[in-house]
Amino acid sequence: MSSIAKSLLWLTSLSLFALCVLGLAVALDLRPRVERPPTPTAAERAWADTWLRQQRQRHSRALAGQRLELTPSQVNLLLNTLLDRTGQGQALVQLETGRARLVASLKLPLDQLDGYLNLELELIEAETLPRVSAARLAGLPLPGSLAQALIEQALQALDRTQMVRAVGFTPERLTLQYDWYPEMLDRLSGGMIAADTLPLVLAAQEALVRYAAAQPRRQPLRLAEVLTHLLRTLPTEHAEPLAQHRAVILAVAAYVNGQSIRDPADVSTAPRPTLRRVHLRGRADLSQHFMTSAALAIQSTDALSNLVGWYKELADANGGSGFSFADMTANRAGIRFARLATENLTNAQYLQSAAQAGLTEADLMPPVDQLPEGLSQAQFDVQLGSDQRREYQRLIEQIDRTIEALPLYRQRENP
Repeated sequence: MSSIAKSLLWLTSLSLFALCVLGLAVALDLRPRVERPPTPTAAERAWADTWLRQQRQRHSRALAGQRLELTPSQVNLLLNTLLDRTGQGQALVQLETGRARLVASLKLPLDQLDGYLNLELELIEAETLPRVSAARLAGLPLPGSLAQALIEQALQALDRTQMVRAVGFTPERLTLQYDWYPEMLDRLSGGMIAADTLPLVLAAQEALVRYAAAQPRRQPLRLAEVLTHLLRTLPTEHAEPLAQHRAVILAVAAYVNGQSIRDPADVSTAPRPTLRRVHLRGRADLSQHFMTSAALAIQSTDALSNLVGWYKELADANGGSGFSFADMTANRAGIRFARLATENLTNAQYLQSAAQAGLTEADLMPPVDQLPEGLSQAQFDVQLGSDQRREYQRLIEQIDRTIEALPLYRQRENP
């Protein structure tokens, strides 16, 4: 998949997740607004694969003044190819003079919620990036201003990179004019962080890179030791603990997922640092789940973090790596850690004291060796029985009680 396509898909996903939270609170449609498109022919599939591969190769180097033109059929073929690779759903784009209409239908996995999340957006040309003029979610009309607000952060982040010069719509084609640099995704990540928080995040990232460079090279880093080091060394008189803790969480979340963050105003071509694997309970995937959920919790809400973790695990059960209650434990523990670190000053100061004594894996997350993992949809059904909702909730409550029993979390009550 090309870096451009990844960037646009990522930005769209952020918007969809925000809309998902709103949609789940109101209603789901019983039927998809977009019927599954015809299966691509062998020639169409070969064209899409070749196009995506060529874009990935082209964007391994700096390219200025690029122009991309796609016909409506090409746009829809590529969009649905990406959806097939990354999730459950289908979409339809209609192009007109100066505007475009996107309709997407997402099927929630395993039918835990019955129905489809249907999203309709109407986009109109603006000076650089298009803006939302109207929106519908699950058949309910939303003001364009609300939809615009939901994706404003993503659009501002993309705008701050100065990557996109113009987006144009005609009935015959979609046109994108842009500049590309290999570090563009790092700058885009930086643009997703509030301007007053970014310097602290960059400082935390720099400290983490220095720490990693000083550790034995053939061994993975340990998440508890990484957090201990940063929480011990980063707090300064220039920033209060809550802001410092948010910065640490965002920097470590990016790092464990193999990403780095760059100031979108930084136009240098300095190479990105070499990133090391980071383990929690002996596994890299658990550190990724833990820190990603913590980052989502401080950037949004616990509800969004839970939704993302739940969706990811159920999607894995429906043809991916399988549903894992160990991963869900890491998700829930990450959210709990974020609350301790950032919810109030008393708990933040307590966490810093705990870090001075040294955090351990047993502080962050309970053991997961005995939890079921790799469950297919059929195995998930058998494991949870006929009343899946109730049994799932019982297991999650059991996981939460185990997490709350850990000394790091048990000793702190909300003031």
